[in-house]
Amino acid sequence: MLKKVYCASCKGLEVTTVTVEVDVSDGICFYLVGLADSAIRESQQRISSALNKFGYRIPGKKIIINLAPANLRKEGSAFDAAIAIGILSASGQIETEWTNDFMIMGELALDGSLRAIDGALPMAIHAAQHGFKGCILPKESAAECSDVDGITIFYAETLKDVIDILLAPDSASSRIPLKREYIPKQHWDYDFGDVKGQPFAKKGLEIAAAGNHNAILVGSPGCGKTFMAKCLPSILPPLEKMEAIETSKIYSVAGLLKSSGGLIRERPFRSPHHTSTIQALAGSVGMPGEVSLAHNGVLFADEIAEFGRASLEILRQPLEDREIQVCRARSRVCYPASFMLVAAMNPCPCGYLNDPKKNCTCSSSAIMKYTGKLSGPLMDRIDIQLNVRNVAPNEIVGLGKGDEEPSRVIARRVKMAREIQLARFMGENFYTNAQIPPGKLAKYCAIGEKEQIFLKRFIARQGISARGYSRILKISRTIADLDGKDFISLEHISKAVQLKLDINGF
Repeated sequence: MLKKVYCASCKGLEVTTVTVEVDVSDGICFYLVGLADSAIRESQQRISSALNKFGYRIPGKKIIINLAPANLRKEGSAFDAAIAIGILSASGQIETEWTNDFMIMGELALDGSLRAIDGALPMAIHAAQHGFKGCILPKESAAECSDVDGITIFYAETLKDVIDILLAPDSASSRIPLKREYIPKQHWDYDFGDVKGQPFAKKGLEIAAAGNHNAILVGSPGCGKTFMAKCLPSILPPLEKMEAIETSKIYSVAGLLKSSGGLIRERPFRSPHHTSTIQALAGSVGMPGEVSLAHNGVLFADEIAEFGRASLEILRQPLEDREIQVCRARSRVCYPASFMLVAAMNPCPCGYLNDPKKNCTCSSSAIMKYTGKLSGPLMDRIDIQLNVRNVAPNEIVGLGKGDEEPSRVIARRVKMAREIQLARFMGENFYTNAQIPPGKLAKYCAIGEKEQIFLKRFIARQGISARGYSRILKISRTIADLDGKDFISLEHISKAVQLKLDINGF
């Protein structure tokens, strides 16, 4: 007897429906075909032990299992539950007509329990889009899919639970995980109200947050660069539900969503160590990297000059295209990577160049080598460059908690500026000033004659590239939005120019 059961294969964020075709006929053999890897080929032993625990068995007949489409390579152990149900159905040990309406995923333990799988969220969304009535998933995996609309998600703790749901899905309501109301995170561990002094740096980061601009903080050790970067999530706009789904899909594929029990409710803040490899940053065919895990959030590169040159150059494509292509000999995946890059570095190897209290011990060649680790093309993609000075002792001791502007006040201004941008870019495929494509600059960043003359002189004097010019216009547009102005004035451009100084000018 031939039976079909449905599951899915996830390659990057691209999901493909996999049909498990099981044919049981006279004879004695067991064939599993369809480009399955070793983890799937070993499923026979796991399935046999799990079936025996509940009074079922793999029949002593000729069993052929095909994972279609046969030209798609399947990897992992998440196909165990679907194969087991296919064997039971094809051999007549269970009678159900619901196998065509459900997508079934899960790894089987020898005692018949189901273990969580990676990529459950994109699989559930795929199932909803392709007309399946329900998904049966391990309990932890079902929890992360509870917010998916248009499909019923069932959780199963054992293979027997999967069978019970298929025999009577209408009476299995107790196995539907509860939906949680989507409420973005509102409380933060790091607050700008705790940052002493640094008004210029804080204003620069506010502008960066308002327009989603990339920024770099340069200053001596202990001046607050890392602390201010960690305060950024507290002033960014709340994560909308569609953004949360986009980001959660990436975390689901990476296996980082199981413990949260639902969608991510805060913008990611990823801080990879400077020893991170190229693969850790860019990702691989089956695993998203740090640039993708920071999607819709912040990628913080602390001590960016200590990163390897090749690792830094990896950032150039996602900074420009808001996605990253991971290509290998026989496969290619594309991960979204729309993040805000925030970097921090010392002005020299010892860290005390131009410090009023300590003398720099670095030679000029050492300083040039150190700052030269950041290539011109990479620096061209960083919109805002902030020189962070050490805070004076009277500012550190004299200011009490509550004297500095808290994050909630700054966040209101940032949210207002973002709302202006959303209204302005209605109908476009971009949402913030930093994402304005070159062809739309004239429309959204128009400037007057005196502003043009000022920029021409500045570009001629500083040697700014065409990309640098466009980023000055985008920063000016953000400053105007924070000021509540419809037009870009000379004052806005002057402020933007101050934020786009060359790093060696510090």
